[in-house]
Amino acid sequence: MIEILLEEFEDYYKEQLESQFFKVKKAVKKQLSEINEGLLEIKVCTDHFIDAGEGKIDEKALKSLHLFSDKIRKEIDEVGVPEEDITYDAMYNLLSSIKKLFTNINDIAKKSIPKFQKQLQGEIKELSYITRKLGNKQKALDEFLRKKYTNVKDAEYLLKKLPKLFILKENIENAKSDLDGFEKELEERQSEQENLTEALKKIEKNELFTKLDQLEAKLARLRMNVNNQFGFKKALKKLKFELEKNTMHIPNVNIYFLKDFLKNPINTLINESRDLPKFSALLIQLRHILEDNKLNLKSDVKDKTIQQINTIFDEKNIQNEIDNLKTIRSEIDDIKKKIEQEGLAVKRDEIKNKISLNTVKLEHLENDLDRKNKDYLRYLSSLKNEREDIQKSIKDHINQEVKLNITFNF
Repeated sequence: MIEILLEEFEDYYKEQLESQFFKVKKAVKKQLSEINEGLLEIKVCTDHFIDAGEGKIDEKALKSLHLFSDKIRKEIDEVGVPEEDITYDAMYNLLSSIKKLFTNINDIAKKSIPKFQKQLQGEIKELSYITRKLGNKQKALDEFLRKKYTNVKDAEYLLKKLPKLFILKENIENAKSDLDGFEKELEERQSEQENLTEALKKIEKNELFTKLDQLEAKLARLRMNVNNQFGFKKALKKLKFELEKNTMHIPNVNIYFLKDFLKNPINTLINESRDLPKFSALLIQLRHILEDNKLNLKSDVKDKTIQQINTIFDEKNIQNEIDNLKTIRSEIDDIKKKIEQEGLAVKRDEIKNKISLNTVKLEHLENDLDRKNKDYLRYLSSLKNEREDIQKSIKDHINQEVKLNITFNF
C-alpha cells in the first residue's frame, strides 16, 4: 500500500492517469493539436482576406473587412484549447466553445461578407473549407470522448471529490479551534463561579446574616403558629358577605377592620391598639352570631369555630404572640440596618448578581460546547467516509491501494 499526503495526492494521481492511460492521452493531445492548427488556419485565412482586399474593394467595404477579420480573431482567442490540464471537462468545454465559434462566425459573415463577396470569392471558399475541416475535427474529438475516453473520464471524476476532503479538513480544524476556545473559557467561568460562591459563603457566614436568618426563621414559625389559630376565617368571610349584602344587621361590627383582618390577619393585629379591642369585639360578635346560627353553617363547623374562639379567650396568648412578632420584627430591622451600614447587603447583592450572570454565560458556553462538539464529530465521520470512498475509487480506477494521510493543524 502506498501512503501519501492529501496535499500531494492530486499531482501523484494525475501522473498515474498519464501513465496508465498514455495511449488515450496521446491520441487526445494529437486531436487537440489538430484543432489548434485549424483555429490558427482560420486566423491566417482572415489575413488572406485583408491582403486580397487591398486595392480590390472600396474604402467602406475594406473597413467592414477589417472589422470582419478582427471579430473572428477575437472569437478564436476566446476558444481555450487545453495544453497541460487535459481532462474530459476541459475538452467538453472546448467542444462547446467551437460550436459557439461556428455560430458567431456565421452571424458575422452574414452581416459582413455581402459587402465584399464578389471581389473575394476565393478567400470565402478558403474560409468555408477550413471551418468545415475544423468541424470534422470537432466531431472526431466528440466521438473519441464518447467511445474511447469513458474510463479516463470516470478516473478523472475522482479529482472532483478532493475539494470536499480539504473543506472537511478545514472544518475540523476550525471546529477543534472553537472547541479549545470554548473549553478554555468554560474553565475560566467555572473557576470564577467557584470564587464567587466562596465569596458569597464568606459574607453569609457573618454573624449578622446568621442572626438574621435565625430571626426570620423564628418569625416565620411564629406567624404560622398565629395563623393556625385563625380557623374561623371561613365564618368571617361569610359574615362579611352577609354584611355587604345588607342581609344581616349586627351592631358593633367594624366592617373595615373585618376586611383588613381577612386580607392580612397578623399585620392587622400588629397595627391594633393594646389588648386588641377591635379583634376581641369582632370575635365576641362572631360567637353570638354562631350561637344563634345566623350564618347557617353546618353544626360541626359552627361548633368547631366557637371552640376556637373560646380557646383564644381562655388562653389569652394572641396578645403575647403579637408582642413577640413586633419584637422579632424590630430585631430584624435593627440587624438589617447594621448590615446596611457595614455594606454587607450591597456586597452580597453584587456577588449574587455576578453569580446569576455567570450562570447564564456558563449555560450558553455549555450549549455552544455541546453544539461544536457535535459538529466536530460529524465532520470527522464525514471525512472518514469520504476518504474511504476515494481510496476505494483509486483502487477501482488505477488498480493501486493508496492510503491518504490527512494531517491537521492543531
